[in-house]
Amino acid sequence: MDRTSAILACGVSLLLCGAICADTRALLEQGGVRVIPWLTGGIREVVDALDHDSLSRMTMPGAPGCP
Repeated sequence: MDRTSAILACGVSLLLCGAICADTRALLEQGGVRVIPWLTGGIREVVDALDHDSLSRMTMPGAPGCP
């Protein structure tokens, strides 16, 4: 089983990640997973930012769609 299939099989609804290829992201989103890519930082930092609705501060410099 590949990672994408495993994520879908586990019932994941949200994926916070760094870089992700467009094909993988599309497959996950088609499977109902909300994907938030291009994040950087430690797990606790990212989860804290998610909890405080401030994930934008965790975006990787130079990420697609960012100034």
